[in-house]
Amino acid sequence: MAVCRQCHRPGDAEESLDDKENLSARKRVRVRLFSKSSPDDEDEAVSSSKRHHGSPEEGASYHGDLETLDTATLMLFRRLRSRGRSLHTPIPDIAVMDQHLIGDFSKQHVLPVERVEHRDLHCVSSETVAALIRGQFSDVVEDFLIIDCRYPYEYNGGHIKGAVNLYTESQIQQAFLQASAGQVQINEEASSPSSSPSSSSSSSQSLRKLLVFHCEFSSERGPRLAHYLRGLDRALNALLYPVLLYPEVYLLQGGYNSFYTQCPELCVPRGYVHMHHGEFREQLRRFSRKRHPHHRRRPIRTQQRTARF
Repeated sequence: MAVCRQCHRPGDAEESLDDKENLSARKRVRVRLFSKSSPDDEDEAVSSSKRHHGSPEEGASYHGDLETLDTATLMLFRRLRSRGRSLHTPIPDIAVMDQHLIGDFSKQHVLPVERVEHRDLHCVSSETVAALIRGQFSDVVEDFLIIDCRYPYEYNGGHIKGAVNLYTESQIQQAFLQASAGQVQINEEASSPSSSPSSSSSSSQSLRKLLVFHCEFSSERGPRLAHYLRGLDRALNALLYPVLLYPEVYLLQGGYNSFYTQCPELCVPRGYVHMHHGEFREQLRRFSRKRHPHHRRRPIRTQQRTARF
């Protein structure tokens, strides 16, 4: 009887060899992602970070954008990882083109989507995000994270309750790669013969984990970094397509501008600093200049070409 090399059933010698090859390939991808920039580029970026963020007044809750992301943010990213198993399955073209399905094509989006734009980014309203914060989706959403892609002075002037401030590709890359460490071992444990999921764990598996990106208007910075995260995710899991660590990603429609207008009571502090605020003109110039340390370097291409985000 022929052995299916894509079933990933424990106990198969050939399947075990495939797992080792996939693990080795994923490690190589992670190394390549970590070393996208040259040492000279990294030294220059670190030096720039020290020059522009040495003053506490410029960003009280900001810790740099290359190697000093706070532990709380890294733990939040790790907590938001999908618990899906590492299964490579063929995906029909009709599923790939279905705008109602999340990134791994396993199920429909749990939040009501207002529209789809920015190359398949699914937009949710301020009312929906407010309901999410208030716990009105707690029966179907286990955990979520709001990622504020505005500059630190904007974030410090007022942000959505619970949001974390990540505004560069370097920050997104560090948070993603740190959070993805050890995911292969987790998947292997989940698929081992001795692991028999209980009813409580099965119920937990059905709950969603999701990310919501935004910037001031969700027109450029938020969409760009959301796509960047998905690119890293696709690259790391290229051999396990369509597996993703973060399959359900949303974009806040209208950004902080819309949310603050409709739900100011859910913003801390209760304020709104515009990107082009006159008092922060110099900081805007600095952040804009160093926003794209690897702008011309795209994430590593995956082996599959898809029409979906």
